[in-house]
Amino acid sequence: MYDKMLSITKETFKLTQRQRTNPVFISSFIRENYHFKIWSSSRFPYKKYHWKTKSVPETSKPKKISRQKVPLKVTKEEKSKDVQILKSSEVSKHKIVKRFQKKELTQSTPDIKEPEIELSDIVELSKSTQLQVGDFVDVRRNGRGYIGIITKLSNDPTSTTYKNEILLPNNHLLLTRSDDIVFKITGYAYNKEFNNSKLVLGSPIPENYGKLASDLNKSAQILLHSKTLAFRQLHSQFADELENRKISIKSAARHVFQNGNPTEAQLLSTHMFLFKENIYFMADPMQIETYILRSKRSVNAIIKTLEWIRLRDQRVSDFQEKVTKIIQYIRSIDKKISEPPSFTKGETLPEFTSDDQMFINLVKTFVFTPKNSQSGLEAHLSAILKPLKLYERDFDRECAIQFLKEIGIWAPWENLAVYEETTKLSGHGISKEADKDQEEIINLATNLLDSQPFDTSKNVTSTPASSILIKTEEFLGENDFYPHDICEDIRHDFGDLPVYTIDDPTAHELDDGISIERVNNSSGTESVWVHIHVADPSTYIHPGHKLAKVAHSRVQTVYFPERNYSMLPSYLSKKMFSLGVDGKTRGNYVITFSLRIGDDASLLEYKIRPSIIRNIKILYYDDVDKFLSWDSFSKFKKEIDFVYKQIHYHPHKISLPNNEYKPLPLSGQQDLKDLQKIANIHLKNRGQKGSFNLSLTQGNAALSPFPLYKTQPDTQYPIIFTGLPTIQVNLDKFNYSPARMMVAEFMIMAGRVASIFCSERKIPIIFRTQPKNDEVLSILSNIDEDIKVVPITTMLKIRSLVQPTKTTVEPGPHFSMGITEGYSKVTSPLRRYSDLVVHWQIKASLLNGRLPFSKDELVNNIPYITYFEKEIRRSQTKSNKFWILNLIDRLKANGNLPEITGTIIEEFDKGDRTALIREFGIQGKVIKSTGQIGDIINLKHIMANFQRLS
Repeated sequence: MYDKMLSITKETFKLTQRQRTNPVFISSFIRENYHFKIWSSSRFPYKKYHWKTKSVPETSKPKKISRQKVPLKVTKEEKSKDVQILKSSEVSKHKIVKRFQKKELTQSTPDIKEPEIELSDIVELSKSTQLQVGDFVDVRRNGRGYIGIITKLSNDPTSTTYKNEILLPNNHLLLTRSDDIVFKITGYAYNKEFNNSKLVLGSPIPENYGKLASDLNKSAQILLHSKTLAFRQLHSQFADELENRKISIKSAARHVFQNGNPTEAQLLSTHMFLFKENIYFMADPMQIETYILRSKRSVNAIIKTLEWIRLRDQRVSDFQEKVTKIIQYIRSIDKKISEPPSFTKGETLPEFTSDDQMFINLVKTFVFTPKNSQSGLEAHLSAILKPLKLYERDFDRECAIQFLKEIGIWAPWENLAVYEETTKLSGHGISKEADKDQEEIINLATNLLDSQPFDTSKNVTSTPASSILIKTEEFLGENDFYPHDICEDIRHDFGDLPVYTIDDPTAHELDDGISIERVNNSSGTESVWVHIHVADPSTYIHPGHKLAKVAHSRVQTVYFPERNYSMLPSYLSKKMFSLGVDGKTRGNYVITFSLRIGDDASLLEYKIRPSIIRNIKILYYDDVDKFLSWDSFSKFKKEIDFVYKQIHYHPHKISLPNNEYKPLPLSGQQDLKDLQKIANIHLKNRGQKGSFNLSLTQGNAALSPFPLYKTQPDTQYPIIFTGLPTIQVNLDKFNYSPARMMVAEFMIMAGRVASIFCSERKIPIIFRTQPKNDEVLSILSNIDEDIKVVPITTMLKIRSLVQPTKTTVEPGPHFSMGITEGYSKVTSPLRRYSDLVVHWQIKASLLNGRLPFSKDELVNNIPYITYFEKEIRRSQTKSNKFWILNLIDRLKANGNLPEITGTIIEEFDKGDRTALIREFGIQGKVIKSTGQIGDIINLKHIMANFQRLS
């Protein structure tokens, strides 16, 4: 019975700080006499930069806007006013600030002289897309709680603050980010009667509707007290012994109140309890209707350790004495920062006992508690560390991280993104289940590599494919690979046709290649076919295989600058699946998406076939760029020169792997030139239908050695780290490289072909769709280049008009890609699970077999897949920024930081601006600045005084 009422999903145990819409590093610029200071907040230890402006002509003055909703300072006259807030399930009082007509409340701030900058990205918002006007919300910010009704969203085109507007119970307004919202009830203001009337859906929220939030809060508190015993049984009944689990607020409320459809007050009271009992429950970093139940073992350890601290147990003083000795020693040694990173076990130092590990894990728990959750651990941990007098600052999260580094638990360069809950990264001691999966799939990969590969040189008599594929559980176990090529009877052999794989020299697997085939028709005319060949792991792996299940759990490969976390075992991809591996000897199994297009980019013919390719040419983007046409890029010469010139590194430039590139004969070069012409026809046509690129260049960080040493969990001895990894940052060349644009275009064509094929045959797959927008089309019509690069001056307008991409099982147009028939991702099955699913579905159809996934199964999987795809993208962005900012630190410390320039890309209220720091491809918010969108600000980094923290 409880299974139906409680939806608990077992997850890998990865405690993490709250994942934010903005990337990891938050910092600020403040100008004082034409100097800037930049410091980190929340995620990094206190640091300061100074920036100096060069003289730049002022093109305009900041607009004056009256009656804006902006942060204001609390005045003495206002201290007597109260604002109702929710804090730890109690209603407390909070002093308010100066009011406008519609009384506004914001967090008080010190007087700031211009300008302040916050490093961030214009990236896809996570929570704001889930929020609606009329929602009841609980906001947690800087240790305070607020309840209210949303009256305006941060992405509202009329917003001047780019924050959500919350109407509080006293009818004042709170301006807050989506990250600060920890609970919501959708459409509450529109669903409830107030003063014998009901709002029309979509109508403005009246200013007296704050009382709705107050009434709901009172009802919830009454329920909370009446159901205390039932609430307290939640953890013991549903928590796992070893692993963290997730529980939705709705499911927990169903159990406590024995109500299949809990009321709003019941939901709020459940949230109140879960939020307050922070030792047992932790708010999910990104899902505001979900909590994490800490494992029973973790809870017992926390309680026991806190009891030791409270009683001043001897174990506490022993730990204090031990870590003091370790820190003093590690501070005294030569860090050899000019040398490569190295590590040794500090066996001459005191070892960590199991009791010591409990104290260390308590510090980790504090570090990884999400920003807006209450940990309640600060005072206890401060009681341990403050008497040591090793840190001048008060105990906080930054101090805790520094402590873990200085006792040899984490490396000085530790990137904390590897511990995030949602990305499920193995090898960090976060989840026994994830680590066990990794061990199992490595053994399976070894078994496959040791077995005899399928013989591709001759025909092999085999059991008909349809009797072995497709629901493999009837025939094959989860550890069994296909005994032979099930597509042998329909697999096409491309023989000696050249297949060109074009990628970076650092690519870890080659999963796609392109060919051009000229065929003479019976009429004597020549038809030109393009073939996109995609690596085919489904040749060996069936949908019910253990490798497939782990791939589903991981969703996709995670790329960090310091290491990759592969969806499929990396060396299996490199030694068997990757194109070019033993290509001449045994050929490579692929699925080929073939097409012919007309001069108007119309699809004349298409085919999808399992195939074998044998003549593989491994090429690199920069080499292919040398002989392709740059005509489409002629208007971007200035930008191209700038992007290609940017390469920043410390302590030295990273050497590329041995270049396997062999100059192509003229016939091969002509193939690629002809392919580029076809790609440009398709690209131009997509631009006419809505496709566009944003002219924002991103920075890409690379590290050496790669992969970087992975900190081991629960080490017995402190680890002594010396040296530093090499960091190198280049700007992304995608918008300014003919080879990159051409390859991307053919991958889009493959997705288009797959979508049409599956739509016509009613095969359920995962499509990516986006509705058309005529206003954006009108803007794009003024850009006459084949490559529709949106200028910065119109970027924000277009961004506000285009709706988010939707993942669905129903085919439809994808506006910003300029595709009308439908689109599906199919070209990366080695690193993206959804692509692998499409391959299995297509193969089953070609073999006239039963589809491995029904439409309902895919519908049920879409929320899981899309959620983790989004979180992985965010985690990758954060990690990339982490290393870019580390490089900036080092260059400044060595006096080698280049001149810094920033392009204004967004305007806020009070003269605030968002700027792209062009040399490093990261963005920041400039407070009280001048200039218009598109203007370039010259900055010079002249002083630094801070320490890096992950």
